[in-house]
Amino acid sequence: MELTGSTLGRAPMAPSSAKLCHNTALSTKTAHAMRFAKLGFLQSMDFVAVSKPKCCAAHRSSAKCLVKALQSETLAKEGTVDDVYGGLSQVCAVLGTQWGDEGKGKLVDILSRSYDVVARCQGGSNAGHTIYDNDGKKYALHLVPSGILNQNATCVVGNGVVVHLPSFFQEIDNLEFNGVSCQGRVLVSDRAHLLFDIHRTVDGLREEELGGSKIGTTKRGIGPCYASKAIRNGIRVGDLRHMDTLRDKVDVLFQDAASRFKGFVYEKSILNAEMEHYKSYAERLEPYIADTVQYINMAYLEQKKILVEGGQATMLDVDFGTYPFVTSSNASVGGICTGLGKSLYNSSRSWSIPNGAFWTAC
Repeated sequence: MELTGSTLGRAPMAPSSAKLCHNTALSTKTAHAMRFAKLGFLQSMDFVAVSKPKCCAAHRSSAKCLVKALQSETLAKEGTVDDVYGGLSQVCAVLGTQWGDEGKGKLVDILSRSYDVVARCQGGSNAGHTIYDNDGKKYALHLVPSGILNQNATCVVGNGVVVHLPSFFQEIDNLEFNGVSCQGRVLVSDRAHLLFDIHRTVDGLREEELGGSKIGTTKRGIGPCYASKAIRNGIRVGDLRHMDTLRDKVDVLFQDAASRFKGFVYEKSILNAEMEHYKSYAERLEPYIADTVQYINMAYLEQKKILVEGGQATMLDVDFGTYPFVTSSNASVGGICTGLGKSLYNSSRSWSIPNGAFWTAC
């Protein structure tokens, strides 16, 4: 695999026939992460790794500069203008190589016109991507993929993303208000975890507790939500379809915070108010909920082109970044595998026997 999508199997390098401006680079630092791309459709994936822009008089937008390089390489190899992105494979991932703010959203917005599906695989509402339409109108996206301005693309919020529904609906409302149709074009995984306001409260309390050793989080609850996922008291989007059990699950989140932090006041009236909010959220979100693991796999089998939009960047990866000053998900290539999924359920069935053997029947 390579970063620019020309010849699979070659070491990562910049396009040979196009010179990138000095503030945009295809970093070879992500080469070590390629080892993880051995599963499912990732065997044929291309990677566009973007470095953070500093300054450039000729090209203010590093994303546009990189796209011009990809265009030039394709034209040189194929001698055609029919599809300037023809050199990119069926599945392409745009990932940051530093600490974020490299212009990934701009690049995804530009590339999305050549893709059928644009998917987010990790992160939450802290992954802010700013894009502009042809009229110069600005859109600040945090959960909705940056391919939303391409009316022919389906946008997927994968199972690896944590979703704050008030923020999600605020983005949808803003897009619809500005004439960008989202109906039937945005899918949210039923396995994605819900980020509640309680997670944001806990995020702030945790930072205060650290004192001079603060991580410096955005205090948007991303870390605590992933923590809930890891300790298995998290709540997933699919749980909104079962309001009879949702109340007890939300109650566990509040009880956990109340027992953990002194001074955290929790009363049943707070839970009642939260449940009223999420009852209306559940009704509104229902048209967006989908089994995105199956959707992505079917899209791949149907030869649809899939563009993966990374959040944050490699140096913020929870495993490979500057730990502990990192985000709470895999922001490098590994997050694509876990955050979008390659289902094996079509070929096998499995049973788990408590305190006993694990059996699998093909």
